Amino acid sequence: MYQCELFSVQKNTADAQALNASRQDISSVLSTDGIELKNVTEIAADPRKIESAVNKMLSDGDRDMFIFANALDATDSSSFRKLFYRLIGSIESSIQVDEDHKDLKPKLKVQSLGDLGNEYKGYCFSVGGKRFIVLPYASLTGKSISELIRGGVRTADDKIRSSSERYPEGIAYLTAAGIEADASLNRESVTDKMAPKQKQGFFKSFIPLKTDSKKQKTRKIIVLVAMVAFVVALVYVLEFYIFGPMRNNAVTSEIQTIAYSKDDESGEDDGPTQDWDALKEINDEIVGWITIPDTVIDYPVLYHEGDDRYNQYYIKRTYKKESSEYGSIFIDYRSTDGAASRNVIMHGHDMNDGSMFAGMLKYSPKGDLKGDLEYYQDHPIIEFNTPDGDAKYKIISVFKTSTRYEHGEFFNYMQGEFNSDAEFMNFVYNCRVRSFFDIPVTCNEDDPIITLSTCCYEFYQWRMVIVARKVRPGEDESVDVGLADYNSSPLFPDVYYSRYGGTRPKPETFKSASEKGQVDWYDGKGNLEGSEDLTATLAANPTEPPTEKPKKGAKATEPPAIVYFPVTYRNYDGSQYAAYNVREGDSVPTPDGTPTMPSDEYYDYVFDGWDKDVDGVDFDHLNIGIDIYPKFTPVLKPEYQ
Repeated sequence: MYQCELFSVQKNTADAQALNASRQDISSVLSTDGIELKNVTEIAADPRKIESAVNKMLSDGDRDMFIFANALDATDSSSFRKLFYRLIGSIESSIQVDEDHKDLKPKLKVQSLGDLGNEYKGYCFSVGGKRFIVLPYASLTGKSISELIRGGVRTADDKIRSSSERYPEGIAYLTAAGIEADASLNRESVTDKMAPKQKQGFFKSFIPLKTDSKKQKTRKIIVLVAMVAFVVALVYVLEFYIFGPMRNNAVTSEIQTIAYSKDDESGEDDGPTQDWDALKEINDEIVGWITIPDTVIDYPVLYHEGDDRYNQYYIKRTYKKESSEYGSIFIDYRSTDGAASRNVIMHGHDMNDGSMFAGMLKYSPKGDLKGDLEYYQDHPIIEFNTPDGDAKYKIISVFKTSTRYEHGEFFNYMQGEFNSDAEFMNFVYNCRVRSFFDIPVTCNEDDPIITLSTCCYEFYQWRMVIVARKVRPGEDESVDVGLADYNSSPLFPDVYYSRYGGTRPKPETFKSASEKGQVDWYDGKGNLEGSEDLTATLAANPTEPPTEKPKKGAKATEPPAIVYFPVTYRNYDGSQYAAYNVREGDSVPTPDGTPTMPSDEYYDYVFDGWDKDVDGVDFDHLNIGIDIYPKFTPVLKPEYQ
């Protein structure tokens, strides 16, 4: 005998009152068909409340028939879909599939009960031996509520029995393309898979036990691994976003306090800005102090004489020589005279919290290949002080470039020393033709320069670079920034033009550009002797291993020659479908399976392939990282055709 719960949907007051008055008749009618009416529950016409009430009763497990009376008020299926889509979706999602069904989707077989009176239909479905019957308003059908329930129950019994051969559990399994699988796969029992799990303690829920089945042990192991991964990820996130920045801020504040706390007994403030005696007591390798006024860039600069390509001591160390992902601002080993080099190259990390050299990217934000002229005009000066004296530097170039030869014609801006004045001026010229801005600051062979470098991400292994030359003795420290303007055609590596189009300007040298009247910023003596060849750029590829054997235990701080790009396939909602690391130059793989997009009220959606129509991306010879999305074709549902 079926144990029945009758839901009186409280949408039409008159029909609800009629049902309440007929409870005894309804009970008698149901009992003649072997159905025991256990209870009548009044419920609002709300899909969420219907879903919640039924799921609670399914958890209790003592009902195997659910009748919804006075629920539908339309001759088509619209009111049924509106009220019961959540319940049906909830039941379908609660069914766990085994290995044979892992690529299939369970779908309830909802059947129409046909015309129950005046063309108003009812609907039924079953799952795991439990039956669900949904009926229209009795008043709309012209029948009494007890007569309508009797007819609906008997018709539902006929429908479910006739389909039981193909759908014994009331479930059809569909492929990702929405095609029904072989009928033999519909015979899997789902009763146990829908049954609620008894509450267990943590130990029994997650620790594999001898009494567990193989499947249970596997599940628990997977859950434990996931929990450990979550804890590790949480620790990493806390460290990366909270504790790491807090420690770095504390370390930075400490050194700034020391640097700016001079004890000037004379009361005059005309000496060096920083207290070099105090700084040198902390670390003798503090050789400078870099500041961009009105920004967060205000840090000590370190120089370690033992650095080489394989060992850059302060890349992951603070000025206290303590390990830190933030590292320090440090001078590149190619500036062989440290802070006294002709070109003092300084590196700093681009940190997510905006510290270290992340402030450089305000001159040209991430993803931008034009530059922010207004920001430059507000910040045209850099201060670089050393124990030999305070100094200001006027910015002469702001650009982004590659560190890789395979991105096209290569310019190695990390050149600290030069063989001749001609080579130095050619280096300055190459910096300026790449600049986002035409800057009204002169330069000549007698000007020391500094170069600030940090990571940027428009292409793989690109860098953001700012070059500035020292303010000369007696020179006005100000810059007429109103004369600055955007460079109409800054020079980029070839990879830029491959992605964005346009024609790459033909690079000149300083001498040839001067002869053509293209240099209006040079104010030197002229007739520069020596070769213009930039020896650093002509040297071996800096991304290839050096010929000499590295020191024992050394770790390369420059990128390897082999490059991999991230390729992520996305679902319709942006979640990850599949992910690959594809070696540069290799073709992009296509994942197995077919992504799906849920139907809406009017349309089903059919997968129409992956969208690989992306400008500047060669999917047969990958040259950048990429996200790939599916394409879907909407197909109008049959009832609306």
